[in-house]
Amino acid sequence: MAQKRQENFYDGWLYHLFVDPALRKARKLVRRQVKSKSSLIDIGCGTGELVLSLSDSCTELVGVEASHRMWAYAHERVRDLGLRNVRFIFASGEKLADFPSASFDYATACMVLHEMEAGHRLPVLREMQRLAHTLILVDYRVPPPVNFVATTCRFIERLAGSHHYQNYLSFTESGGLMALLGRLNLAVKREVLFFNRCLHLVEAKSIAAN
Repeated sequence: MAQKRQENFYDGWLYHLFVDPALRKARKLVRRQVKSKSSLIDIGCGTGELVLSLSDSCTELVGVEASHRMWAYAHERVRDLGLRNVRFIFASGEKLADFPSASFDYATACMVLHEMEAGHRLPVLREMQRLAHTLILVDYRVPPPVNFVATTCRFIERLAGSHHYQNYLSFTESGGLMALLGRLNLAVKREVLFFNRCLHLVEAKSIAAN
């Protein structure tokens, strides 16, 4: 059963209208790392934009979303498009017992981990690690660079609400993606900096899979 997260006023079509376009570069970078005819599960898929952008390349795509408004929006989009290799499930990314271990080639999380409460991040990453040998993560780079774009990003995170902003602060103050991966049996294979070095894509694999 899904562990519903707090709904935000921008979930759904507002997110698709204003945020999804800003993440176009992130989606292109993820696509470059994903081999054709592979399978992928996207945790915190939001409006489904990343999953849908891969629908012409991957054989199986699953988006997981704990916001009912986001999930409903993504589900309606894939229904309207009639795609048979894509599905969206309303669930928490911490426990996806319906999927056996190593069900997918890739597990992704794009601009998701900084939104979570601190205690949920490692369980989500462990579940991603169980489901796929290769993880592709996109989020804020920590420590952030000193530039106008980084200042703007911090301001936008503050606008998203006090709860969201506190999660963002805990993510940055605890070391971000690299600190989280350092606590797991994962080896970083690739890091790509972008968006004026404010964001980074990190590809990591289970050490046992190397």
